Amino acid sequence: MHSSDDLNQQHLQRLESLQEFIDHTHKIIGLGRRKLSILSHQLDPYIYHREDTSRLVSRFCRQSRDAQVRILVRDTSDLVDRGHLLAKLHQRLPSKVQLRKLTIEPTNVQMGFLIVDTQYLLYKNDDLQHSGFANYRAFAEIKNLMEDFDRAWEHGEPDPNLRILNI
Repeated sequence: MHSSDDLNQQHLQRLESLQEFIDHTHKIIGLGRRKLSILSHQLDPYIYHREDTSRLVSRFCRQSRDAQVRILVRDTSDLVDRGHLLAKLHQRLPSKVQLRKLTIEPTNVQMGFLIVDTQYLLYKNDDLQHSGFANYRAFAEIKNLMEDFDRAWEHGEPDPNLRILNI
């Protein structure tokens, strides 16, 4: 029989490298069914501006008519300048993939996260670094983070420059 600490270790994994973040990002997106929420400074191009990540998000959107992706970004200039793949997905599927620019700061201004449904969490202690954790049973943490996310989402604004990128 597993102790509670053993079960927590199976569901909670410390991440300390870019490759670990990529792997767990893909795994978490693949497990999702309805809601995907991202809070990021610049939508980390090493994780999110990748063909494989973009394909997974696109598949997530197509698997259910109720699927919804909400992305909150502090600085959209790189998304515009680079033609970020998730920004292009936002343009192709605007009813499924919504992208807004932060206008108010979340409680923790350093953090970045990916939340899928009400259970799966990828958390970066500092969004500009690849250090944090993946939690596959993060119900309590997600409840608090989503309150912060929803408040910031309400005040977020669409960036008109993201509507005119070349696809």
